[in-house]
Amino acid sequence: MDKTARAYTELEYNRHMEELLNLHLNAYDYVIDAGPHKWSRVHYPNRRYKVMTTNAAECINSYLKIARQLPMLTLEEFIRNML
Repeated sequence: MDKTARAYTELEYNRHMEELLNLHLNAYDYVIDAGPHKWSRVHYPNRRYKVMTTNAAECINSYLKIARQLPMLTLEEFIRNML
């Protein structure tokens, strides 16, 4: 399912959706009913870039993974610039 959500092209998306259909019909029906424009990169109406999180806390945590190894003052500067 993750590969389907992150697909960059319609062809790649369709290939993964076909795999899902063959493996689990109920899951396929569920994600179609949910509306691919809400969860798939290729159908999302705006640009998503590489950010595929569901809330602000997850988004911030994903950026902080990069900065966790920095010295404390550099980390503070990183966070200040991020906000």
